[in-house]
Formats: sequence, C-alpha cells, structure tokens
Amino acid sequence: MVFGQRAGEFAAKFAKAHSAGRIDHAFVEKVAQNALGPFDRGAAGENPFAVQHELQEMMQDLVGIVRVESEMESALGEIAKLKARAAQAGIAGNREYNNGWHTALDLDNLLTVSEIIARAAIERKESRGAHFRDDYPDKSEDWAKYNIRVSKSPAGDPKVERVPVKPLTDEHKQVIEENK
Repeated sequence: MVFGQRAGEFAAKFAKAHSAGRIDHAFVEKVAQNALGPFDRGAAGENPFAVQHELQEMMQDLVGIVRVESEMESALGEIAKLKARAAQAGIAGNREYNNGWHTALDLDNLLTVSEIIARAAIERKESRGAHFRDDYPDKSEDWAKYNIRVSKSPAGDPKVERVPVKPLTDEHKQVIEENK
C-alpha cells in the first residue's frame, strides 16, 4: 500500500505539472494498417506458423548452445530472408481469437530478438558461462571488463557496442564475500 500511495501521489504531481501528450493520428493509423495487413493478404500470404517454425529451427541449428562465427553469420542472412517472408504473412479468419494473427504480429519481434542475439554473440569472442563459442573456447579476462549492449541505430538497425562493466561497490563486495 505504501508504494501504491507513493506512485499515485507522484503520478498526480506529474500530471498537474505537465500537459497531456499529443497523439500522432497518422502514426496510429499506420500501425493499425500494419496490424491488419495479414488479413488483407489472407490465406494466400506467407504462413506465419511456418516462418516462426523455420526461425526456431534455424536459431537452434546456427545460434544454439555451441556457436561458431560462420554459422551465426549465416543465421543473419537467414533472418533477413525470414523478415521478408514475415512481411508477407497472411491469415484467414477473424480478429476475435486468432492464433495465426497473433503469430503474424509476433514475428517482427521474434526476428528482431533473434538478430540481436546473433549479433551480440558474434561480437563476444570468448566462451563464458552459457555462452560457448567453439571457435573461441577459452574465457578471456579482457571480456570480463565489458558487457554487450545492443540499441537501435539512427538508421533503425541494431547497433552492437561494448560497454565497460561498472566496478562493484564495497558494499556489494562485502555481500558477495559473506555469501561464499
């Protein structure tokens, strides 16, 4: 109840201090049209379940538990092909409860996350924990100093960068030592 009260209190203060946001109706219309696109293409469009299944199989085969750079590079090419197919996904039926529609809408996010996983894994040239590279089987102390961050570039593509790990505070170090 304390946090709910605080959240409400500060939300009310924020609302009083700021004006309402503006809705870009053209953007909303574009998003709605994209969401309904699979119905427009109908059953003649690309089968979203087939695209999803092929993505799962490809990721397991090329970006699975044991990874090799050449296979992950191949995966990026396959993801690009699957993106083109996903953009043509079509479904039949209605909007009430339609698994095909849900899958068609999910494909863009599934493909984006798959691409990010592959790009980040290509960047990390070592093996550590669950991230195992057959072409880089050893742990690298240099890589212990970095995390991989993926963000959207100005062009809209994934941008992969190394970000230095922040050193542990003395308090965190103490907690770790106490729990050994």
